[in-house]
Amino acid sequence: MKKTSILAALAISALSINLAVAAPQDASNQIKENSVQMLKILQQANGKNDAAVRKQAENYALPYFDFALMTRLSVGAPWNKATAAQKQTLVNEFRTMLIRTYSRQMLNYKNAQVTVKNAVAKPSSLLPSKEQIDVRATITNPGQQPVEAVFSTYQDGNKYKVFNVVFEGAFALVQSQKQQFKPILDSKGIDGLIADLKAKNGSK
Repeated sequence: MKKTSILAALAISALSINLAVAAPQDASNQIKENSVQMLKILQQANGKNDAAVRKQAENYALPYFDFALMTRLSVGAPWNKATAAQKQTLVNEFRTMLIRTYSRQMLNYKNAQVTVKNAVAKPSSLLPSKEQIDVRATITNPGQQPVEAVFSTYQDGNKYKVFNVVFEGAFALVQSQKQQFKPILDSKGIDGLIADLKAKNGSK
């Protein structure tokens, strides 16, 4: 879980995506700028204001992650049987879980460097009416081995939103959550997963 937390924190701390054009090269250029701005926020941390800096970083980054889509993909087929109220609760608790799990790791990467390599547009079976753009980057933190990342995004108005992150071609955020959710869904159903997430989040 510790490795999972660190890798997923990279996704939140490294990139906040706000793209105005669909050209892959322009997407890469925009991500570079957003990465710089995100790291500038994290570098304000001085040990006394860490909580405030984390909150500022969250507020900057999180609007560019599609938590509804991430939740749907993580839940899988049972999502289609959930009621509207259950779906909304799942999204809310999923979002809270990710923030609680990974936000504390962000400050560990305030001195990281993000090198955006390229972006590739491709059709996506997950997004039949939209084009998926995968943005590749290398995240280098002092004293650690560089980490290769792929941020899967799609266009939503004048933004591109992240709906999955893959590290080193192995760890995928959505697939990892799906593996964790499956046994709970198989044994307890949607309400069981909601209860489990609420327990982890300290929700009522």
